[in-house]
Amino acid sequence: MKTNPSDFRTLFCGMDTPVPTLSGATLPYVNLDNAASTPALLHVKDTVNQFLTYYASVHRGTGFKSQLSTHAYESARSLLLDFVGADSQTHLCIFGKNTTEAINKLARRFPFSEQRNIVLISQMEHHSNDLPWRAVANVVHVRLLPDGRLDETHFDELLEKYRGSIALVAVSGASNVTGYINPIHRLAEKAHHAGAQIMVDCAQLAPHRKVNLLPLDDPAHLDYIALSA
Repeated sequence: MKTNPSDFRTLFCGMDTPVPTLSGATLPYVNLDNAASTPALLHVKDTVNQFLTYYASVHRGTGFKSQLSTHAYESARSLLLDFVGADSQTHLCIFGKNTTEAINKLARRFPFSEQRNIVLISQMEHHSNDLPWRAVANVVHVRLLPDGRLDETHFDELLEKYRGSIALVAVSGASNVTGYINPIHRLAEKAHHAGAQIMVDCAQLAPHRKVNLLPLDDPAHLDYIALSA
């Protein structure tokens, strides 16, 4: 059954909750930062509450509840891999606190070499997909066009200019400023042709568009993605 857009508000926790304001008045709360933390779905709240009865240590116990919790935890990886079109035989799902931590984890573990030590990123990136790379590699920025879109001609020029030295292309799937959606699979194919891998920050893309990593033998596949629950 499809949900009427006007009914979407009824799906979330805490909508219109009265909160105190600086003026002393109490007004219904309006969340203006869904990009950072979207209110939880009522279905999620109900599921968590139901499971708390059986919750126990994950990966650290042999009792029934511990085994059940471990199974649920690992099943969540499979569900997420399926959600992004990944193959559990070739892809790995790693849980973190949020998208920022996920990108930081990758940055600190990525196998840069003396020869390949450049990360190509765009000027539309959130700091979460910019600052971590500056700490571990040489960062080169791709320009944006006046309307906020990626300058793909400049992207191509930089790939050619630094061919053999670019280890990774790191781009947003969708900008949290303009809403512009990058052609990630086309960029991936170009990155792979230049001998680089690609990481896509899907924090803003995954809630609105289907994400598909594609098989590893597809030139347009995505090597790494990061997104928030």
